[in-house]
Amino acid sequence: MKKINYKINTNQFPRLWRGLGRGVAFILFLLTSLLWSGTSFAQDIHLSQFNSSPQNLNPAQTGLFDGDWRFVGNYRSQWSAVPVPYKTFSLSTDTRLKTKIKSAVPGLGLIVNTDQAGDSKFSTTQILMSAAIIKKLNKDSTHFISVGIQPGFTTKNFNTGALTYDNQFDGDKYNSALSSGENYTKTKITYFDMGGGLAYLWKKNYRTQANIGVSAFHINTPKQSFYGDNSIKLDTKTTISGLVQFPVAAQFDVIPTFLYQKQGKFNETVVGAFGKYYLQPIDGMITAVSLGGFFRAKDAFILVANMDYRNFNVGVSYDINNSKLVAATNNRGGFEISIIYIIKKPVVFVAKKRVCPIYM
Repeated sequence: MKKINYKINTNQFPRLWRGLGRGVAFILFLLTSLLWSGTSFAQDIHLSQFNSSPQNLNPAQTGLFDGDWRFVGNYRSQWSAVPVPYKTFSLSTDTRLKTKIKSAVPGLGLIVNTDQAGDSKFSTTQILMSAAIIKKLNKDSTHFISVGIQPGFTTKNFNTGALTYDNQFDGDKYNSALSSGENYTKTKITYFDMGGGLAYLWKKNYRTQANIGVSAFHINTPKQSFYGDNSIKLDTKTTISGLVQFPVAAQFDVIPTFLYQKQGKFNETVVGAFGKYYLQPIDGMITAVSLGGFFRAKDAFILVANMDYRNFNVGVSYDINNSKLVAATNNRGGFEISIIYIIKKPVVFVAKKRVCPIYM
């Protein structure tokens, strides 16, 4: 492994700001476009460490990483102060395929999500495929655009065993022998789902980059009624996300990041930043710790700690709830952990005018 040099070349900063300027212009364009459409919150699984679940964030992020294979695991426990916490699991993997096409690379991924909430153990399970085409926009491989799609199937089900109903109150107490008065047509539904996305990556080196994207999920607005009511459909969710990374000292980077989502009548905005400190490399590989703070508008403050060690990236976060639910949650929101493992084969040749490792 080649030894990592932390020295910063200040002559690169004018080019850095020009690259960031392009990214800011792209963000403004996406925001303007989306504000003309309707409005999301989380009818889907919800993660505070959204950048640590790339395929859930944007199908166009499939294969858009430095390495050969990427494996991602996410776990979230939300509202532990209420009687039945919400629990979310996500597992995914993605890679890039080898082809004879030099200017574009296909990415392929698989993601499995499961979420369980409430006394009814209302569960959502998703099995989704992701496919993307990553195309370089210049000869030195610093600018890329990726287009992705994400077809798959979602199953939702619930259990009535632990539920109680008004009809089962006999005037004095709850009586389980009384009829609930409910007649469920079914307690399980499965439907086809489709998503897609677009991402732009500018990467000067591993410390200087910008990644911005827009994605849409449930494009086909699938039916989701347990009573066979075809008018009840899942609203399309639109997401804009981005991050910018740049060095401010010999061993310290700043990483501002944001997320904006719209679904149905609801919206979500998350803004914040990481401070990333590079430790002494281990066997020539990057070792760094990151601390971050984020704010989810009208909902929570998010504290995040992150570490890069060898081929692993591990993150831990905690939401401090400040919404109207604070009386029930006592400020306790959600605990979350993410693990990313990347397999990267050694580079066996030195390519001329290729800066970004995606095309090395």
